Amino acid sequence: MSERLPALLATLHDPQGRMHPALEGRGAALAPAGGRYAAVYVTVTDATHPAVRAGLAARGVEVIGGKNDRVGAARRLALRTAYEAGHGAFFYCDLDRWLHWEGRFPEELASLPGRLTARRPQPWYVCLGRTRRAFATHPAVQRVAEGATNRAASLALGRRLDAVAGACWLTRDGAAAVLPHSVEETNATDLEWPALVYRADRRRVAYVATEGLEFETAEFYAPEIGALGGRAAWERAQYERPEVWRTRLRLAADSADALCRVLGQKK
Repeated sequence: MSERLPALLATLHDPQGRMHPALEGRGAALAPAGGRYAAVYVTVTDATHPAVRAGLAARGVEVIGGKNDRVGAARRLALRTAYEAGHGAFFYCDLDRWLHWEGRFPEELASLPGRLTARRPQPWYVCLGRTRRAFATHPAVQRVAEGATNRAASLALGRRLDAVAGACWLTRDGAAAVLPHSVEETNATDLEWPALVYRADRRRVAYVATEGLEFETAEFYAPEIGALGGRAAWERAQYERPEVWRTRLRLAADSADALCRVLGQKK
C-alpha cells in the first residue's frame, strides 16, 4: 500500500465493558471515514464484553480474536496482521490509552501522524512517552517501577526517554526489524521493540513526549472511585498493595532482561 495514513494497532481486554461508553462517544475517529487511519487492527481477548467487540466492528475495526491474554503476543499479532496487509506505518496504542487520549487531548492525538511522518531523518521506531506532567499523574507504584525501566532503557539507548507508556510508532523498516525477532510475551515488548530497532540501526530510534498518555485507568472506574469517596482513596485501595508492587517491579526486571538480551549485555 502507498497510503500515507498509518494503521492504528491496539490490544484490548475488557470483560466488564468499561470502555463501551468511551467507545460510543469517541469511536468515530476509528472509522475509515474519519480520515485518521488507513485501517485499525485490535487484538481482543475472548473475555472482552460483546458490546465492546460489536462497537469496534461497527466502526470498521478489524477485530482479531482468540485468547491473546498475553499482551506482548497480542501486540505482535496486531503488528504482523497490519504488516502483512501492506501498510507503510503503524501507530500502536493500548486501546484504553487511545480512548482517554482522544477524550482529553484530541488535537494532539490527531496531529501525531503528521508530526511523525514529517520527521527527518525518518525514524523507524518512535517511543511515545509522557511529559513530566503526564507521568506525574500515575500512581506511585507505576512511577517508581516505570522510572527504573526507563532509566535502563535510557542508559542502553543513549538518550533520556520514556518507553513504557503503551504507545509507539513504527515504519515498515521498523516492523521488519521487530517481527522476526520479537519473542516477549508480556509488556516487556516496550523495551524489546526499540532495542531490536536500535540493534538494526541505532540512528533510527526517536522519542516524543505527549500530554495525552497521562494516567488513563481512573476514567474507567468512576463508580468505584465514587463509592470510595474519591480518586486518592481508590488509588490506595487499587495500587498500594504488596502484590501490585511485586508485579510492577517484576515487569521492570523482565523488561530490563529483554533489553539486555537483545543488545547482548551480559548478566
